[in-house]
Amino acid sequence: MTAGRARLYLTLVLAVACGAAALALAAYKLGREAGASAALMPTAPPSARVGAEPVEDQGALMAATPPAGEASEAPRAAASFLACGDILLARTPGARAEAYGYRYLFRNVRDLISSADFAFANLESPASYLGKPYPGKPENVTFRADPAALFGLAWAGFDIVSLANNHINDYGPRALAETLDYLDLLGVARAGAGRDAEEARRPAIVERGGVRVAVLAYAEPIWSVVEARSSAAYRAATRSERRAAASSGEPFDPVPAGLLPLADGSLPGSGARPDAAGSSRAGLAVARLEDMRADVARALSIHKPDYLFVSVHWGEEHERYPRAFQRRFGRAAIDAGATAVLGHHPHVLQSLERYGDGLIVYSLGNFVFDMAASSTYESAAVRFMLRDGRLERAEIIPIVIARYEYAPAPARGAEALEILNKLNAWSAPYGTELRVEGELGIVDF
Repeated sequence: MTAGRARLYLTLVLAVACGAAALALAAYKLGREAGASAALMPTAPPSARVGAEPVEDQGALMAATPPAGEASEAPRAAASFLACGDILLARTPGARAEAYGYRYLFRNVRDLISSADFAFANLESPASYLGKPYPGKPENVTFRADPAALFGLAWAGFDIVSLANNHINDYGPRALAETLDYLDLLGVARAGAGRDAEEARRPAIVERGGVRVAVLAYAEPIWSVVEARSSAAYRAATRSERRAAASSGEPFDPVPAGLLPLADGSLPGSGARPDAAGSSRAGLAVARLEDMRADVARALSIHKPDYLFVSVHWGEEHERYPRAFQRRFGRAAIDAGATAVLGHHPHVLQSLERYGDGLIVYSLGNFVFDMAASSTYESAAVRFMLRDGRLERAEIIPIVIARYEYAPAPARGAEALEILNKLNAWSAPYGTELRVEGELGIVDF
């Protein structure tokens, strides 16, 4: 067995094992509500963690969401949703995970993450052994992580990640498709990218303790972003052909050659360049107002989530204040029915804006990253306290990332207060004030 095959085999074995651990963690989160011991972490059935939307045709989402039931008339339980910033598992953080183990990067924040009912972050790279670098992109900003590094996400307690960013296509459609498969194995729901536009625009759905949360994710069409293309016309054709075949008794091939994506994201007969963008419909969901409004309306109608979050990769790197598009898109998402909007990409914290009954976090900054500027090592996580279908309050938890370790940890004392004071100043122009309680910033609703 070659070294490469041995490594892939080991990764698949570990993925199955880690998937079981992820399910146990989901049960642990449920068990906390009943007073279960954190040390026991009992086993849960697969349905306890992630759901996905049903699909009709092969080549679509491999782990999809079961149809939502009727909305309950009973009072909805309280829940917490923790939102974190950009996570890079390639480059130097990936090297740290390889050297010290997949737990290393998250060892100081596991309690914070796993104590939330739902935990979310932006995954800033594919995780795969496949693919080729995006043409013309500098090597130092073209990312591909070892899939083993994903185990840290599940171990830490993340339930959902956004894949809608300007690095998820860095190694092409096969690397993206393999990333989707690994996350599915680990029981981590994902949004914002897929083998076609229908999958990329589909919400991640997670239900726990009688509370259902939906997450949609988008990215501005900046450098190296590859938009997913639709397979809807071909799926409609196959449904029509299936009905015709059923009435005639003729055999029917549900996936006509060359029409629907294969499991690796490529199109049948796409030739010798399977990693080229044109060889596939795979990609991500681009941030367009009309698409977002339609997706939010569809998610609310079909899945009937108690809370819906919209994640957006937008803005300018290292800027502290949102640009016009961010404000327009963020407010439109709240108006459409989102509980909150979660911003990524600037790599530093940006303003908060309380808008209507929702909160727009224009940038959550970094969570695991290895950049040069000192400002990128100060960050925050936001814990949304949810009750009876509405946002009750948001708790801002200052975070510091250890330089050269690239491992985040809650900030303490004067360091935490300094981050909160800065965030208060950046949020003031948008009529939003943080009330400081100890080492937390509070926005009440």
